[in-house]
Amino acid sequence: MDVRQLTYFVAVAEEGHFGRAADRVHIAQPPLSQQIRKLEDELGVRLFDRTSRKVSLTRAGEALYERATDILARVAAAEEHLKAMASGRRGTLGVGFVGPAMDSRLPDAVRAYRESNPDVELTLRQLSTISQLEEVLDGRLDVGFVRLFDEKPQALERRLFLQEEYVLALPRSHRLATGAGPVHLADLADEPWIIFPRESGPKLYDSIMDACRKVGFTPRIVQETLGKMTTAALVAAGMGISLLPHGTAQMRPELVTRSVEGPLPLMEIWAVWRKTDDAAALHAFLDVVGKEAGWAE
Repeated sequence: MDVRQLTYFVAVAEEGHFGRAADRVHIAQPPLSQQIRKLEDELGVRLFDRTSRKVSLTRAGEALYERATDILARVAAAEEHLKAMASGRRGTLGVGFVGPAMDSRLPDAVRAYRESNPDVELTLRQLSTISQLEEVLDGRLDVGFVRLFDEKPQALERRLFLQEEYVLALPRSHRLATGAGPVHLADLADEPWIIFPRESGPKLYDSIMDACRKVGFTPRIVQETLGKMTTAALVAAGMGISLLPHGTAQMRPELVTRSVEGPLPLMEIWAVWRKTDDAAALHAFLDVVGKEAGWAE
């Protein structure tokens, strides 16, 4: 007994006529009759009472009909689900991100993706760059949005998603808040600094420290924070100064921002995913992300 035989059986049961059932399933009547006979032989029961005027189900046929319709419905649902997964319209997608990614284009990309793929189960998790790289590599995440990192693991693909300048964030009461033009990085040597811990972004952290050392000082760090918005809040409260991505700083009107003259790195966010991952849901998401980021076709 197979799905084709069950389809033929249900057609005969519902049409009550072999000719009409044959038209419904698009085969000639003799092959249809042969398949029904074969099914009856395999099951060892008579499924239909046949007369010159009509075809009706036996008690065994009624029992099979109830189960056959359920089986065919499940098969159809499974086929639709698999087709939807293959097209990227269904499935699951795990996305990791560092905080600054959500201060930029990523929310727009997520919104656009959800609107066009409402049946994909989308999970978003804020993680450090190192954690994201580990989880993308071992398959716990499908794609990550990470900060600068030295060497890309060979198993990963990456594309630049966002690039912004760092600006100096100051409380309004700060001595440098009323100046014009850029502040030289060396002028921040005696300031209390608020910065993220090194483990959350080693490459960027080291780049900032190196830039400061090049102009003659090592920052006096008074507070480490995991979130850019937390950093901004502490700066606004007068706890210290910080370097923030331009987009993040602009979201806090209580801050004063100044450009910085010095060898600072740019803030870069990279999208990373496994080279071998051909999941349609992932690549549909990357298409949306690429439009937001301006990736070349």
